[in-house]
Amino acid sequence: MHYNIIPPPNELKDIVSYFWVCTLDLSKQANQTYWVVANSLTEITFAFQDNKKHSELLFTAVQGQTNEPNHFSVKGYYHLFGVSLNSFALPLLFNLPASELNKEFISLNTLLGKEGDMLTEKIALASNTRERINILSNYFIKLLKNKRNDDKIITEAIKLIKKCGGNKKINELSSQFCLSEKQFKRRFKEFSGFTPKLYNRIVRFESVIKSNTNWSTLTEAAHLNGYFDQAHLNHDFKTFTGFSPKDFYKLSEQF
Repeated sequence: MHYNIIPPPNELKDIVSYFWVCTLDLSKQANQTYWVVANSLTEITFAFQDNKKHSELLFTAVQGQTNEPNHFSVKGYYHLFGVSLNSFALPLLFNLPASELNKEFISLNTLLGKEGDMLTEKIALASNTRERINILSNYFIKLLKNKRNDDKIITEAIKLIKKCGGNKKINELSSQFCLSEKQFKRRFKEFSGFTPKLYNRIVRFESVIKSNTNWSTLTEAAHLNGYFDQAHLNHDFKTFTGFSPKDFYKLSEQF
């Protein structure tokens, strides 16, 4: 499996976390299962038959941020192109509370209607990844010119949790932004999809996955990322992926 991350243009760096491309081993059977693990981001995915020029677009998927693992039966694919959006992009771009997409796995058409159809057609006709990135970037930039539901305080709080790797005390955050804990939690959920405590926990777990080249044992990973001990990290692996750490990494090797 080949997986690449592409940074967004400067105009989108606050709402787009990254673009990504994933190509599976063409010598193996096409993947007919789309696996989902806990994710603080919202992902828009386009699945293709293979990675050749003008490959057939098989399906689109909008995966809302989630705290639960899941899997879905899909048409067999070998190549994926996608964009991972910060959750506060949903109210900002689409005037949609982030919480409305929690745990959802829907088509782009279901989310955007005719606009989704037009966007899907453009992506299907594009020749390569760079063209697809340009199509989505131009679409998001156009939407940004007509910003809808924005909350700069909560957006900054979300960014701070990300920057701290999910190791930020919630009462300190609400105090820092001069909000009562009740106000903070209500506004936070609209723009992140989660309570601050759960979002913090998901981001901390994501930090473990992203830092896997910086540690050699799970005990080291736990300590580097703010866990009390490995047992707590093992518990989060099971909760957020559905697998033990060993089985989770074994699964990724199959593709």
